[in-house]
Amino acid sequence: MSTINAILIEPGKEPAICKLSANIEKQIEEISAILDGNFATTRLFNVGNGISLHIFVNDLAVPLGLAANRRFPKPDDNEIIFGNALFLALEDENGGEQGGLDIPEDICEFFIKSLNENLECCKGNEKPEPSAEIYTENPGTAEERSFKWQEIERPQNIAKIIGNGRVKIVDDGNCDTIEINGRYFKQVIVDKNKPLQ
Repeated sequence: MSTINAILIEPGKEPAICKLSANIEKQIEEISAILDGNFATTRLFNVGNGISLHIFVNDLAVPLGLAANRRFPKPDDNEIIFGNALFLALEDENGGEQGGLDIPEDICEFFIKSLNENLECCKGNEKPEPSAEIYTENPGTAEERSFKWQEIERPQNIAKIIGNGRVKIVDDGNCDTIEINGRYFKQVIVDKNKPLQ
C-alpha cells in the first residue's frame, strides 16, 4: 500500500478524506505541508485493537494567526482549533515510530459524520484566549518556564540559521528567536500567575 486515508478539516470547509504516503518520512513531510509548519498531536480516543484516533495541528497556529477552524464540544467548548486539522489512526504502542495507519473509506465517512456532529464550525472571526498563547516547558519541575512567541522584525545580528525544516532557530547569540516562512518570533518569558494582556 503506497497511500493511507486520513481526514482533513480546513477552516470554513467540510471534512474530507485526505491521502497520505504510507512511508513515514514522506508522511511527516506531507503532514507538515498540510498543517503549514511544525505540528503537535493529541490522542482523541481509542478505536479498538490498540489503535487510537489522533488530531494533528500546527503547534504555532496561534502566534502565526491561523484562521479559527472548529470548536471542541462541551465542556471544552472554549477550546478552538486554529488552522488545518488532520485526523490519523495510530497504533497506541508504537504509532510514533510507524506513522499513521490506513482508515478504510467507510470508517472515514463514519468519523467525518461524528466530527461534523461534535466539532462546531467557527465563524472565522474568533480569537484565541490569551492563555492559548502561553507555552510551558518542563511543567512541574524546577526548570519550568512559560513564554509566548511574539512576532518581531528580522533580527540585525544573525550569525546563522539553524535547521532545515519549516521552523528554524535564529542564532543571534541567544537562540530564542525562530523563523517561519520569512517571519520572526521571539520567546518572551511570562509569569503565568499575572493577568495576560
